[in-house]
Amino acid sequence: MSQLRFPPILKIANEDPVKFQDAIRDDYPLLEIINNVVLIGPENQLMTEPQKVEVTYQFSSEDLQWQVSLNKGFLAIATKDYKRYEEFKQRFKKIISVFEDLYKPAFYSRVGLRYQDVIIRSSLGLADQEWPTLIPQYIAPELHLPEVAEDTLASTKTLILKLETGQVAFRHGLVEAIDSGENLIEYAYLMDFDFFVEERTAGGENVWEKLDKYNHSARKLFRWSISDALHRAMEPTLVENEATANQL
Repeated sequence: MSQLRFPPILKIANEDPVKFQDAIRDDYPLLEIINNVVLIGPENQLMTEPQKVEVTYQFSSEDLQWQVSLNKGFLAIATKDYKRYEEFKQRFKKIISVFEDLYKPAFYSRVGLRYQDVIIRSSLGLADQEWPTLIPQYIAPELHLPEVAEDTLASTKTLILKLETGQVAFRHGLVEAIDSGENLIEYAYLMDFDFFVEERTAGGENVWEKLDKYNHSARKLFRWSISDALHRAMEPTLVENEATANQL
């Protein structure tokens, strides 16, 4: 997923994005309009003024694998079928070009790129492998301690790292993965890399200077977070799907 935030554009809030939809409809023909209620007033106090509604337009591909979101303050793209960064970049470049031509944002206040990887052992042919052989001790020490490893059902950690441009919030831990088709529950390891910078960024190629760096850093951080054994098991997937087990 990638999201660009910008100073509010009232044109998006006050009229339907007809021209924007026409320009991307071949790739994203499905539309859902989401009305988010924004509470006005102090928390836990009775609202005496009408509540404010913020509209988000969500455009989806026919197979529902790709989604573009637009509201008065952000533009985003997300996919459940990530294969290569080059494809992701090509799609988002087209969206950004249309957006900038129509709405001419003054600048972007936040540029972000996020990867969520779920490592499911059975899908990699590693169902018989224990986590200590797959996840390094410096990432998940609790999985390497015999006295607690077998009893650890879930864990969540957050590591925030400073980058040359911006920072990354690395959230990871043991989670439950549910196979809805067979109604099976399997423990998996989630790795969530949220790269972002909150500073004034001009449009066009300036955005990609940051996103390209984040993509490169994501590959390095993911590799640092897994063992050599897991890396070898994922090698065919890495070539095809670019550093993911299950990319969201």
